[in-house]
Amino acid sequence: MKNTELGKTKRSRLIRNYLLNAVKADNQQMVHDSPEIFKVSRQTIHSHLSALVDMGFLVAHGKTKARTYGLGPKRSHTQRYSLHNLRESDVYYQDFSFIFKDLPNNIEDICHYGFTEMLNNAIDHSGGAFVYVSTERNEDYIEIYISDNGEGIFNHIARAMNLSDPRESILELSKGKLTTDPDNHTGQGIFFTSRTFDSFHIFSGDLIFSHHDDATKDYLLHNDKENDGTSVFMKISMGSSRILADVFDAFTGTEDEDFAFNTTIVPVKLVLYEGEKLVSRSQAKRILNRVEKFSTVLLDFEGVDSIGQAFADEVFRVFARRNPHISIQPTHTSENINRMIHAAISNQD
Repeated sequence: MKNTELGKTKRSRLIRNYLLNAVKADNQQMVHDSPEIFKVSRQTIHSHLSALVDMGFLVAHGKTKARTYGLGPKRSHTQRYSLHNLRESDVYYQDFSFIFKDLPNNIEDICHYGFTEMLNNAIDHSGGAFVYVSTERNEDYIEIYISDNGEGIFNHIARAMNLSDPRESILELSKGKLTTDPDNHTGQGIFFTSRTFDSFHIFSGDLIFSHHDDATKDYLLHNDKENDGTSVFMKISMGSSRILADVFDAFTGTEDEDFAFNTTIVPVKLVLYEGEKLVSRSQAKRILNRVEKFSTVLLDFEGVDSIGQAFADEVFRVFARRNPHISIQPTHTSENINRMIHAAISNQD
């Protein structure tokens, strides 16, 4: 009995996959072809089509005799690829374009950008052998998951930039303009992708880089289970009004500045490891690493209650005096932090 039921389940799955793939290919002859292919009645095929409509995978148009089918709000696809000679645009257009078909233009732009940017990172930087790509769409949201079996992004950045701890990689990622291959990459992909989706996560080793649209700062989290390679998860609401160009504009200069990516937000909390306080010049230098690439630097102190005199002096007097062309702007500061900043600036005179 169980084997018979299992056989029916497998057969149903085969028929429904065939019907879904036929609709993806806009083959409306499936209703006529599939009874012969699977040796079943046309009524059985209609029953499977009705089930797919009820589940949201297909939508039906027209009356019974002239009925046609299109893709419904529920769509998903998963595929594993060898990274050797893989092209992200081929993967997107040849295998996953049906997921993003008929989306509002602003959401399709964001999905295309994030999908291709993160897959390109796996191709060019992971050093892995394969990548696993999965997407899911329903009435409420779209999710994109890209996972490789490479070195792991945080370890890779720490090694390439000679950082003392992989956790520092997350701070550098959050600033933007970070690339280990400057001849071929600008280092903007993760920065902007993380800010266009509602939620964005990178899992690698025991660390998680996380950004949410309802929060201005990035997060460093620890994972109980270590992840091999790098896994990126992105999610956006079907009702999102976010526009990709607006996200770029928020961090780029004017026409006179050649529309350069010249503004960054540095979540100061990311430099704090468990039990630490912001008191030293070395911590300040970690915060300021590579900020000379920007003309405006917003130091976000959300989640930080206080800073020490040496930290404040290094940022707001020493660095500011050496780099007068860079605007350092503190945000979300406490009364204690404001006093320290004021004292450091006063010492410049």
